[in-house]
Amino acid sequence: MKVVLHGDATGSGRGAIVLWTLALAFAVSPSWAAPRVELELVTEEGVSAVIAHQWGAALNEMGLRNVRIRSSRSGDRVEVQQRGSGDSVTYVVTGALTARNTLRLPGAEFRLGDRAGLRDWLEDLKHRGDPRRREPEVAFGMTPTQLVAVHDSLKVPVTFSTRDQRSFDVLKRISGTLEFSFLADGPARRAMMGDDPVLDELQGLSAGTAIASILRPLGLVMVPQMQAGGQVRLRITDVRQSTESWPVGWPSESSPRDTLPSLFTFAGNVAIEDTPLDVALQAISQRIKAPILYDHNSMVRQRIDPALVNVTLDEGRTYYQRIIARLVNQASLTSELRVDDAGTPFLWISTLRRN
Repeated sequence: MKVVLHGDATGSGRGAIVLWTLALAFAVSPSWAAPRVELELVTEEGVSAVIAHQWGAALNEMGLRNVRIRSSRSGDRVEVQQRGSGDSVTYVVTGALTARNTLRLPGAEFRLGDRAGLRDWLEDLKHRGDPRRREPEVAFGMTPTQLVAVHDSLKVPVTFSTRDQRSFDVLKRISGTLEFSFLADGPARRAMMGDDPVLDELQGLSAGTAIASILRPLGLVMVPQMQAGGQVRLRITDVRQSTESWPVGWPSESSPRDTLPSLFTFAGNVAIEDTPLDVALQAISQRIKAPILYDHNSMVRQRIDPALVNVTLDEGRTYYQRIIARLVNQASLTSELRVDDAGTPFLWISTLRRN
C-alpha cells in the first residue's frame, strides 16, 4: 500500500409521540397561555332569527362563551383584530352569518354541522394568528421567517471529535448546545439508544448537519416542528414516517471554486497504489481542509465499503477535485460538494446508482 501526496503548488483550474430530552436537563419552557378569542357575528340580509338562534346554540354547546350576534351595520367586515400582546392576547373575530346558513370567517366558511372544522380554525387562530396576515409556508409547515430562525439556531458548531463515539452520547452532547428540545417516538428512541457508533468525523460542522448525518445510518431523520404557542421542537422519527427532513448539508449558493478553493489547488506528483479508498480520501481531506462524509445508507444497500475497496492512481500532477473524482469512481461512488448550516464546505460521498 502506498499513498504519496507531495507539496501543493498553487495553480488554476408513528407510535405515540413523547417528549424526549436525550437525558439532558433542558431548561423548562415557560407556561404558555393560549390567546382568548371573542366572536362577534353579524347577520347578513336574509338571515332569520331561527338561523341566528341555531348558531348561538351550537357555539354555546362547543363551550364558546365570548360570542355576540347582532344585525349588520354599515362598515362591518369579516376580519380579525388583535388586542394586547405577549402573554395577554385577545383575538376579536368579526364573522358573518349568511342566508345560506353558513358562518363566514376570515379565510374560511363553515356549515352548522362542521363543528370540528370550526374548532380547528379557532385553535389555529390561537396558535398562529390572523390567517390573512400570515407568511406563506415554505417547508416543515413554517414561514420563511420561522425557517430562517431554525436554520440559524442549528449553525452551532460541533466542538469535539465524533468518529467511533456512541451515537447516543454524541447526540446528547450536541443537543446540550441547542435552544430546542427533542420530540421522539418509541421506535426512534430505541434506535438512538443502541450502541451504534458515529461513522464520520463531524467536528467543526454545524449541529444541524451533524445530527442529520448521525441519524441517517440509524434510519432516522430530524424534522423541525412548530408547536402550540410558537415553540419549535426537533422531532426525531423513522425516515419512512416523514416526507421532508433536515438534510445532511445544503447545495452551495456559490460556485464550487468559490465555496472550496482548495479543491482546485494543484497537488504535486500524486501516486496512490492499491490503497483503501477511505485512507486515501482521509489524506486528501487533510490537504483540502474539508471534512468528507459518507452516505452510509446507500453504500450498505449496494454493498460498498470504502475501507475494503482499494484504489490506484497513476503518478501525476492534477488538482484535488479531479483526484477525488477518479478515486471514488473506482468504487462506483460519486462526490458532491455541500455546505453545512453555517456555510462550512464538506464533501458528500454517495453511490453512483441511487435506489
